Amino acid sequence: MSQLAKSLKSRIEELTASIETQTTELAAFQRVLEIELAKETAPTGKSPSETSAHSVPLPTNGAPSHDLAAIEFTGNKTAFVVAIVRAHGAAGAAPKEIREVFTSRKIPLSENLIYTTLSALAKEKKLQRRDGRYYAGGVASVAQKNGSASPTKRRISPAGLKAIREAVKKRWAAKRAADRAAAK
Repeated sequence: MSQLAKSLKSRIEELTASIETQTTELAAFQRVLEIELAKETAPTGKSPSETSAHSVPLPTNGAPSHDLAAIEFTGNKTAFVVAIVRAHGAAGAAPKEIREVFTSRKIPLSENLIYTTLSALAKEKKLQRRDGRYYAGGVASVAQKNGSASPTKRRISPAGLKAIREAVKKRWAAKRAADRAAAK
């Protein structure tokens, strides 16, 4: 298979995956719009929790109910996961509890979305994981609460920045030269 055919096949696969992702995201936005429109047209005699499945707080494994009704889904699933974890407060949230919130609000999600998101947020130190539960604040804020010094931010020296700039210029010059040679 020629290089061009491989490149085109790769690009088609990327576009197909992008379209599938956008279709899922579109469905989520449409669901949120339906919920918002239902809120506006709801009878005034009922509370929002009576008119929308979106507002029902869920019990979490015998733990006290958290105010999950206040969490609004804006279409960003990562932000929604973080909001759910924060709403659980000091008790933390298990992936199963997060999935229950998504399910109760009928928000579509892929099989591993929650686990992938939680792992990425823990790696970025935006959440902390202990005993299978996730807690808001991450490692840095926990260290600050315990009175220990905050982690120092690493900085690149001016000489290091200069070296990086030169290397990048050199790399792009070589790429442009290779592209020109291939075009001839």
